[in-house]
Amino acid sequence: MHKYFSWFGLPGTMVLSGLLSLTALALALCFRTKDRWLCCAAMFLSTIGDLFMTNFNNISEKLPVPAFFVGATFFIFAHIVYIFTYQVLIRKNEFTFVNPGFWAAVVFVLACGALVIGKCFLNGDVYWAMLILCVIYMCIIGFNCATIFSYAWSVKSIRSIAALGALSFFLSDLIIGVEALTGYTTDFLWGMIWWLYPIGQFFIILPA
Repeated sequence: MHKYFSWFGLPGTMVLSGLLSLTALALALCFRTKDRWLCCAAMFLSTIGDLFMTNFNNISEKLPVPAFFVGATFFIFAHIVYIFTYQVLIRKNEFTFVNPGFWAAVVFVLACGALVIGKCFLNGDVYWAMLILCVIYMCIIGFNCATIFSYAWSVKSIRSIAALGALSFFLSDLIIGVEALTGYTTDFLWGMIWWLYPIGQFFIILPA
């Protein structure tokens, strides 16, 4: 998808991420609710994360640590903010947090995590710093998915598309995690990241 957004001499990844941030900001300015402002903050953190994850303007050369680690840290904070966002919505609507939607997300995330980590150890060459980062990231994005799935299960309206957004976002990050831990990737999978990621972000920020 990013190839369609290569505007103004900028890479499509950054233009697309910037447009998503502007969308979140526009929604926050229009509705001015706490959850909208939290979504806006999460999307801006994600855009900063994209700067590092995509090594925009060779930013890695100016860093003492790998850009991947810095980008992942920003995304960790973005997921934490999304968790707060949907916790606000759950409390505001007086929904039950632990419900079938919550457990479905937990089981799915744990299964995916177990498969990826198992594959990592089967390869025999474990990069422990990357593994620890990915486990921490998996726990946080997993809790984010569980929170959003819990909300989607309870709201039972068009706003339930937030669950599709969380799933799409999770799958895009899963592809990145698989490559980082096992070295396995294909052009098709990398191409899918920039379909899954923006669709996921859009469906998370839209119904908040």
